[in-house]
Amino acid sequence: MDQSTREQLLYAEAAKHGVSPAQIHRAVDIVAAVQRRDREDFRTNFGGELTPDRWLAGYGVAGFEELCAKAAQQSGLGDDGDLITRIVSAIAAQPELRDDDRPVQFWARPLTDPAEAGFTAYRVTYDDPKAEISTGFDWSGALLRTTLRAAITSPGAASLEEATGVIVFTYDDLPGAYIARPAPKRARPVCVRCAQWEGEHTLHERFGACPQFITSAADLPTATLTPMPVPVP
Repeated sequence: MDQSTREQLLYAEAAKHGVSPAQIHRAVDIVAAVQRRDREDFRTNFGGELTPDRWLAGYGVAGFEELCAKAAQQSGLGDDGDLITRIVSAIAAQPELRDDDRPVQFWARPLTDPAEAGFTAYRVTYDDPKAEISTGFDWSGALLRTTLRAAITSPGAASLEEATGVIVFTYDDLPGAYIARPAPKRARPVCVRCAQWEGEHTLHERFGACPQFITSAADLPTATLTPMPVPVP
């Protein structure tokens, strides 16, 4: 089925539910943007392609419906994610979904030791049903580990997907969740004392970083040649 035919079928199905072409187009674009992001992350970090079936299977029914609910909200359709799900499902082949139907942190287990966040860099997004979809930001592995120490000792929690290294965690009383995807190709030079990046040493951004970014042990004062431990918030 070519793209033009698929769009016409989509618009026709949407019209049955009183949804305009512009609204369903916007909703589908939001879902597609998330899929493109996930496929690019998979390609960058693991090689190969993340197929649509595997992507849908990873989210599960509940996770996909949650994504559709967010797309509905941002398309002016309220919080009726089931409406988007029905329209899209009517023209698409049914995916093979996982039996346990867990959402994005599928195949995950609780993370209690921040040291398990072992990658040098992570692409971090914040997922909040009431907010715009986060475009993401890059963190050093050291900054993520410091943040996880604070998260798991606050009223938060963290989980680790062992197959991919993806970490999902909540922080304090924030309503959404952070999703940290390994992104080793985004790594930058690190400080020899705290292992964080230079930009993470600025006054505005500093969280667990030492006061000064140093890239060579030769630049350290004699009394500080031993590594400085990352402070625990």
